[in-house]
Amino acid sequence: MRVTDAMIYGNALRDGGAARSRLETAIGQASSGKRVVHPGDDPVAAGLATRAASVQAQAEATVGAAQRAADELGVADGAFNDVTNALARATEIATQFGSAGYTAAQRATAADEVATLQKQIISALNTTVEGRYVMGGTLDGRPPFDSAGNYLGDTGVRQVEVAPGVWQDASVRADVAMKGAGGGVDVLTMLDGLQTQLRANNQAAVAATLPPLATSTDQVALARAQIGLDMNAFDTAATINKTVATDAQTRGSHLTDADAIEANTALAQAQQALQASLTATAQGFKLSLLNYLSN
Repeated sequence: MRVTDAMIYGNALRDGGAARSRLETAIGQASSGKRVVHPGDDPVAAGLATRAASVQAQAEATVGAAQRAADELGVADGAFNDVTNALARATEIATQFGSAGYTAAQRATAADEVATLQKQIISALNTTVEGRYVMGGTLDGRPPFDSAGNYLGDTGVRQVEVAPGVWQDASVRADVAMKGAGGGVDVLTMLDGLQTQLRANNQAAVAATLPPLATSTDQVALARAQIGLDMNAFDTAATINKTVATDAQTRGSHLTDADAIEANTALAQAQQALQASLTATAQGFKLSLLNYLSN
């Protein structure tokens, strides 16, 4: 069968096109460092890489949420630390002025100090993080305690997802710690009572506030202990999810990234293949021309 110019041209187009396509792919992988750019490059790898990217994004979001929750709990713990210090001072006052040897004026002055301590406690309990009140349960748009010490929040506890389907408490029940909800001492009302007895110069009644003061301190300590546990849980969740995100990123990279040595080798081979295709085409046209001239 005679090889015509049309056949030579057709073969040249086919072979040259394939060689150019291979070279373009090799150039793209070598320059971008990516083996899979479009799903069609490797559908299976692209699908797995998409899944890995989703896992990475979810894990990174969880890390951010866990760290924010831990920070908010840290602020709440700081507020309760202020409450603990105020209660310690109130206990000192009750111990001192629950003893004999003090005048009515002295106890009235002590009552003023207790009133100041109570205001400091309420201010600490109304602390905010980025404009959001952290002691009011799920009602975080307004102060959880009014100036009289009444609780205005709800009984809800905010939660944060630390793993798929796993939720961790991210707030403390201030109504339990400070108002004795569910059984306990109403700390702020108890401080009102201490002030009243000091102003009444009632030594025995002042001394009688020591047991509820001790219970109040224990309530706050229990709340702080729970905060510590919750913060540890969020720190652990953040650490775990950082590892998950890193692993997912590594898996995705392995699926889509091109090996530098292999990519450069493939580029060199593709360049050689294109050059060989062009050389063969040129030789084919040269022979065809010689055949034509000899006939």
